[in-house]
Amino acid sequence: MDPLLPPKFCNPDRSAAKWRDLRFLLNPGEFFAQHPVIGIAVLTPAVLLVHGYHPLADDGAVYVTGVKKLVNQSLYQTDAVFASSPTHLSIFAHVLAALLQWTHLSLPVLLLACHVASIFLFLLGSWTLAARIFPTPAARWGAVLLAACCFTLPVAGTSLSIMDPYVTARSFSTPLSLFGLAAVLDKQWGEAVLWLALAALLHPLMAAYAAIAMVTVALADRTAWRSLGLFYGPGFTLCAAIFVATRHDDPDLAYSRAALSRSYFFLSSWRWYEYPGLVMPLILLGIACGRAAWPARKLSIAATLMGSCALLTSVCFVHRSGSLVLARLQVLRAFHFVYIAGVLLAGGMLGRLAQQHRRAIGLLYLSLLLALFAGQRLAYPSSSHVEWPGLSPRNRWQQAFLWIRANTPRDAIFALDNDYIESAGEDAQGFRATAERSAVADFFKDGGIASNFPQAAAPWWQGSQATAKLNGASDAERSARLTPLGVTWIVLPAQAITGLPCPFINASVRVCRLSP
Repeated sequence: MDPLLPPKFCNPDRSAAKWRDLRFLLNPGEFFAQHPVIGIAVLTPAVLLVHGYHPLADDGAVYVTGVKKLVNQSLYQTDAVFASSPTHLSIFAHVLAALLQWTHLSLPVLLLACHVASIFLFLLGSWTLAARIFPTPAARWGAVLLAACCFTLPVAGTSLSIMDPYVTARSFSTPLSLFGLAAVLDKQWGEAVLWLALAALLHPLMAAYAAIAMVTVALADRTAWRSLGLFYGPGFTLCAAIFVATRHDDPDLAYSRAALSRSYFFLSSWRWYEYPGLVMPLILLGIACGRAAWPARKLSIAATLMGSCALLTSVCFVHRSGSLVLARLQVLRAFHFVYIAGVLLAGGMLGRLAQQHRRAIGLLYLSLLLALFAGQRLAYPSSSHVEWPGLSPRNRWQQAFLWIRANTPRDAIFALDNDYIESAGEDAQGFRATAERSAVADFFKDGGIASNFPQAAAPWWQGSQATAKLNGASDAERSARLTPLGVTWIVLPAQAITGLPCPFINASVRVCRLSP
């Protein structure tokens, strides 16, 4: 031992241990394999930046409107049914409203925090499930990375994505379902029931399909094929009985119109290019049933069986002229589980191949990222890719909605054309959630609420008919249709012809006063 060196440098065991620690830190693959939570935390902001964030668009606006109504009951007096109905069967909006009051955070900041948390939980749930399927860290990370790439992948024509670029109840029910599936594979039945119960409090319908998936996975894990037959056979028979018993029922006319307006309820209303999104995953998963190793095979068997039964049920019993009870259950939502299972299984396979073909697999992942990024830009072309809290919106429709919030009476009632969310540059940005004003029902988003909550069907039909082709109507016709509904303001495209006073006009939108 050199007497000139300090003792800590003279200990060969300690020096070797430090060298091993340094190599461990310099090897990110090995480090993240040992610390998956850290790896997922690093991956979370990348998912946010790639897939974007639009908190007041599409269904995100529906939930935000419900939160705002719970916090301030004076809002949405004339259209309360559309603001409150989505809060009746879920605790999601109630939890957010309570968090706003307890934390004193602004709603935009809270929504972003919830979205980031949902990304993290989804990736963690994907890792947790992948860890029960794949024995190697490379395959597990391959599954998680593909889940990150396919975060906003549409699920055929069901009007669902694997996850959304905004916050809804499904943003958290989906990760909870993944944790429940992992608990099933661990045979931790109490834990599985707990995760499922939490998911049901947030989204009862998606939790019902998660429960079917859990039972299917549990029986496939035990190779209980007869039990699987006994599980799905009576379920199919029950659907047949409901179809026969209710096909001649005469539902409320307004509700019938609301349900029939949802093209994603009925396979016959899908576009031709949406059908391969049902068939191809089942074919690929069916191939995996015979070739994958057993831990992965049981998941592919469960997904193939559940998806096939959902497709068969829809073909046989969900028709535009048949039972609207089964249509309302949206049996093809079962493909949400099919898609997640398919992504994790494919990701695990790619993770194994990456050890021999790193460059090719890396290019494949990059191509998927770019494709999903491009898809989100095409879906929201006139909005910022990430709508950060506190920044002025780039979307001109949102600019008009914010002007309305700041410059019109709180009890004002607005009307927009019933398909305004299809307008160029509108990007499905929700009027009520942004403007915080009441509005006559529109055809698309309010029709979705009416199809799930019959109490909203009558005002939806009345409102959507009054605002049909509003942009091209004359001022006299607009006044005749809208004045009986108490409308005092209307929102029109900038190029619309009108003699009404319009105190706000930009390149896309004009806000006009219908009456003094």
